[in-house]
Amino acid sequence: MYTTRSTLLQKLKDNDAVGYQDFYAAYRNLIRSTALKSHVPPADTDDIIQAVMMGIFNNGTFLYAKEKHGLFRTWLGGIIRHKICDYFRNRVTAPEIQTDEEPANADFEEIFNAEYRSNLLALAIDELRQKVQPEVFETFELCFRRNLSDKEVAMLLDAKPNTVTIRKKRCLETLRAIITQLKTADPELDLPIL
Repeated sequence: MYTTRSTLLQKLKDNDAVGYQDFYAAYRNLIRSTALKSHVPPADTDDIIQAVMMGIFNNGTFLYAKEKHGLFRTWLGGIIRHKICDYFRNRVTAPEIQTDEEPANADFEEIFNAEYRSNLLALAIDELRQKVQPEVFETFELCFRRNLSDKEVAMLLDAKPNTVTIRKKRCLETLRAIITQLKTADPELDLPIL
């Protein structure tokens, strides 16, 4: 289950290998999408991911401390920005490589926050998937991701329309609770409550 709350952060502070894997799974897409939107070529995004992970972990030690660094999102965004800047700086100084791209686009903060929100919502939906039965989550997917009506979903799943409505309601309530918890941890992020 995803969380930047104390459980995952504590696992990382305790050098827990599972915590590292959870962190990597939760944030690699965020790093990749932010790099791509900052004009890093797709072939080089894995290098950015690796550089960011090395900036987050020093010899296996998780470097974030809330008391010292403040909001996790701000700290993570700063590391990603610096690694992207380093990437472009190294490209500019290499004589065989010419680039017209800016080291980090002037709208980096806007890009990062949008990608962070998108990543967090995807992780919240993944947490929802883990909290409800598979058939309930399938109903959610069909109704909200594929925009099908309750009737259409009922026909596809061979279920009663009322069952679809109840499943949808259960998923929305659970997802709202997850998002509310995330908003409490980072109120400035402006996540929608659906």
